[in-house]
Amino acid sequence: MQLLDDIKTRECRAFALAWQDWRGAELVPTRADVRIAEIVKLLPYVSVLEIISPEVANFRLFGTTLCDALGVDLTGLNYFDMTEPEKRDLRIQRTCQISTHPCGSHFLHAIAYKSGRAVPNEVLSLPVWPNDPSMGRQSFAISIAMEDMRMVGTAAEPNRLPVSESFQFVDIGAGVPDAGLNLADRPPATLNIERRN
Repeated sequence: MQLLDDIKTRECRAFALAWQDWRGAELVPTRADVRIAEIVKLLPYVSVLEIISPEVANFRLFGTTLCDALGVDLTGLNYFDMTEPEKRDLRIQRTCQISTHPCGSHFLHAIAYKSGRAVPNEVLSLPVWPNDPSMGRQSFAISIAMEDMRMVGTAAEPNRLPVSESFQFVDIGAGVPDAGLNLADRPPATLNIERRN
């Protein structure tokens, strides 16, 4: 399945196309390849995660719309600490695979709000490598609410980000983690390298 055929929101599609442009004919773009001006309208929905170790993945950026929805800014905090204890290992394994394999991820999950509504979100995450190989690899992600967010207030549990049950890896040209690891809920999608003449 092609990722671009599976994406639900125009914002996630625009993000995927920008990432494709940044990497050109390379497997993964470096931080120097990222042209933020190309996604300036998407930045309120973007987060940047730096994978430092198998126990630490800190948010380097957490978009303003995401902060407003949760009622808290997660910049500087460890993503793995935002997980229910029984699902922490799954989140760590998925996140580390995205960084090291490398590959992307695409999923839907619902965030429960104080109003009682659970709003589905589409999330697309793609790797970006540092300019200096001694630094942590990053994952740029976009999270888009798939319903009108007016009148829902903030998240009921802002210190918990749900672990998706519709998770799929995205093959960006290096394959995906072995299915035997049981990390994905759906078959992988593909985002092919565009060969340029």
